[in-house]
Amino acid sequence: MLFPRSPELLEPLNRLYVNNSRQWDAEDRVRRAGDGEIPAIKREIDELNSRRHELIEQIDRIFDATWGADQDVPPLTESIGSALDRLSVETLRVMHTEQLVEGDASAAERVAILRRQRDDLVWSIAVACEDLASGRRRTPRPERIKLYGKPGR
Repeated sequence: MLFPRSPELLEPLNRLYVNNSRQWDAEDRVRRAGDGEIPAIKREIDELNSRRHELIEQIDRIFDATWGADQDVPPLTESIGSALDRLSVETLRVMHTEQLVEGDASAAERVAILRRQRDDLVWSIAVACEDLASGRRRTPRPERIKLYGKPGR
C-alpha cells in the first residue's frame, strides 16, 4: 500500500487544512491589528499552532500503524504528517497569491514558482511514501517537544 486511504486519515488531513487556513487568516489579522488586539490574536495563533501539531502527530500515528518502522534503515528528514502540513500551507500560499494576480505580472510569476514548488513537494511526498512502504526508509522518531503556552507539552 503506497498511501493509506481511509476516513481515519482523511478526517485529520481535512482538519489540518482548515486549521492552517484559520491560522493564515489570524496571522493576516495580527499584521493589521492595533496594539490592543495583538495579544488576543497571538494567543489564538498559539492555540491553532498547538492544534496543528496535534493533528500532524495524529496523521503520523496513522502512517506509522500502516507501515511500521524498522529502526535499522535510515529515517526520512521529516515525518509524512509534517510534509503534508507543509503541502497544506503551500496550497494556501498558492491560493492567496492567485488572488493577487489580476493586474500584477509579478504575482503571476510568483504563482508559477509556487505551483512548481508545490508540485515538487507532492513528488517528494510520493517518493517518501514509496520508501516507507518498501521498507527502505522509516519515519523519524516521533518525539516532539513543542511548547505553546501549555506546561508539560
